[in-house]
Amino acid sequence: MDFTELSLVKPPAKELRNSSDPLLRSVKQVEKRTFPAGEIFDFDSELAKRTTHFYCALRGGVGDSKNLELYGYIAFVRSRLITRIHKVCVVEEQRGKGIGKWMVGLVLAELRKGGAEKVDLWVDTDREAARRLYLSCGFEDRETVNDYYSAGRHGIRMEVILAN
Repeated sequence: MDFTELSLVKPPAKELRNSSDPLLRSVKQVEKRTFPAGEIFDFDSELAKRTTHFYCALRGGVGDSKNLELYGYIAFVRSRLITRIHKVCVVEEQRGKGIGKWMVGLVLAELRKGGAEKVDLWVDTDREAARRLYLSCGFEDRETVNDYYSAGRHGIRMEVILAN
């Protein structure tokens, strides 16, 4: 895939607070198609928090809603001690092209420049493609919690150390 056609952008928080924003509507639609009902990210409340960071992989631009095409998104919370990735999602039609690795790589590079020391996330043991993505980005398994997501759905906490 030619990533020069894509941009990883942080949409202005003010625009995203407007629930009629076309980008946010697209993100919410992808979220509902991708994740089980109990795991859908509450964008309206989470994006209002100053510690939540949200980036979209787009072709086109935020100001050009007619020609805007969403390829994926990533949301994370940054605190002084740790950064936790809450969502990495690639639009179904765009999967398998390296977009997830590209997004995670750019975010990790930015976090490293910003002084973050480690990043962690939780992933369902059954989401093998997601686990392969995170392993390819340098994350390592740290712990497994049985029934983390629901009965019979186990979670793995993965972590990458950024500080040298």
